[in-house]
Amino acid sequence: MEFAFSEARPRITRFECREAQRSGNALTLRYAAVAGDADAYVFAERIEIPGELPDTPVVAGLVRLLSLAASLSYYKAFAPVPFAVPSGLTEVERRFIAELIAGGLGEFAVVNDLAEVLEPEIDAPPLAAVPSGSAGAAPSRALVAVGGGKDSIVSIEALKAAGIDATAFGINPRRPIERTAEVAELALERASRRIDPLLLRLNAEGAPNGHVPVTAINSIIALLAAVAGGHDTVVFSNEASASYGNQRWAGHDINHQWSKSSFFEGLLRESVPEGSPEYVSFLRPLTELRIARAFARHTAYHRVFTSCNRAFTMSAASDASWCGECPKCRFVSLILAPFLPREELLAIFGGRDLFAEPEQREGYLELLGVDGLFKPFECVGEPDECRVALELIRERDDWDGHPFLQDPAVQAVGASTVERESVFAWRENEHFLSTRLEEVARAI
Repeated sequence: MEFAFSEARPRITRFECREAQRSGNALTLRYAAVAGDADAYVFAERIEIPGELPDTPVVAGLVRLLSLAASLSYYKAFAPVPFAVPSGLTEVERRFIAELIAGGLGEFAVVNDLAEVLEPEIDAPPLAAVPSGSAGAAPSRALVAVGGGKDSIVSIEALKAAGIDATAFGINPRRPIERTAEVAELALERASRRIDPLLLRLNAEGAPNGHVPVTAINSIIALLAAVAGGHDTVVFSNEASASYGNQRWAGHDINHQWSKSSFFEGLLRESVPEGSPEYVSFLRPLTELRIARAFARHTAYHRVFTSCNRAFTMSAASDASWCGECPKCRFVSLILAPFLPREELLAIFGGRDLFAEPEQREGYLELLGVDGLFKPFECVGEPDECRVALELIRERDDWDGHPFLQDPAVQAVGASTVERESVFAWRENEHFLSTRLEEVARAI
């Protein structure tokens, strides 16, 4: 059935996450928005996994988690309504989706002023428990998620140097991902995800829209790809800074990077079926600034990578790189500037000096944590990292006398000796690394 998303639309009384269907390596995730006793909107999302998925309890359990994670793209269009799973949930699955909504839709709730979304009513018959949880094994064949940015590049190069067998992995890979794999000389396994076009139409017609925990979805797709490809470990490159939130709102800590946080990593590790590949964030004990210092040495990637999320929107060109106008572009320029010659940094951004552009000033002050300004809703590091980066830039001769550094508001920002030591320190007890992976990560 089709309806215009307007005041005349059906009154949705619940959202249903229904049983997924699998045919070979193709998955169809099914959802419905229900009005009374009738389906008002029905959705089918299609995902293709590289390789062949075996018919095992591990695959079945991961597909159930994927159905729950991907559901939020559709649920948010009707929230807040009860979230129903007619086939039932185990206690582990129930906690997983409850935490996913409360944490992963935090930014969505703020932007749309829908605090009630963060305390969902979950309607699902109880199912018997099944064994779950990661074993903490050391890797022998790692599937490394590649987003095209600096973090996954640092992971890849560290794993390669340690002699760990690594394969790159991307979902709907754009050119920066493909080029990263080419420079790394790694095979690239490709998965595809196709959102139901009906959702995009409803968004265009005014349905509530906003950020969802994409990394949660991508993580489970990667775990399925690892099963199909015979990999024992899935490596993501989420770092310590991802656990630092943006603001406190309606009694909740709101974190744009919630599904990149240490909390989510632990939640997923506890929720996967027993026997799943190991899931770990390799850079978890490191800050963005320490990672940037390491990335600066990998010059072969400097014309290849992009961390600008606008380059990965569905409407962006396949070869899109840096927009030069968003918080992520400003953040990357700020944390790389201490470790690269000025001309090399400008070359990464197509010759643009973002610090010299007046319209960027407020954005940089946000990153620096100037009083009254929130950390932007983007994948950026902590304010103390940015302040230390600024101090390090001041010490470089090639930035001496730059107008940005002469700005009174910027001059008022400083970093203590303790902060300088802290942002390069190893974050003990904040990771799930095996002994072997910890040894490799400490060398970064």
